[in-house]
Amino acid sequence: MPDPRNNGGKKPEPSLMQNLGGFFRGIAEGFEDDEQPAPPAQAAQAANEPADERTREVGRKVQEVRRGDYIYRRTTIDEVIFDPAPPDEAQA
Repeated sequence: MPDPRNNGGKKPEPSLMQNLGGFFRGIAEGFEDDEQPAPPAQAAQAANEPADERTREVGRKVQEVRRGDYIYRRTTIDEVIFDPAPPDEAQA
């Protein structure tokens, strides 16, 4: 009887234990990388720099409500964006 994992000279398929090991290894690696990168606007604000030369943050309001084991957070950011009209539209 032929070996069920022999698929015509192709690379052998991983065993069940190898698949389970890879699955749990991926979960463990997910726990190791706890720190998420900051969004560009927060990174720029932390450095006291605008996100780009056309945008300025003029206000920020954070509201939090704790319900049991959860915290519901709402952040409202007010920005001013300088977006001049092209010269063709400015004269119209």
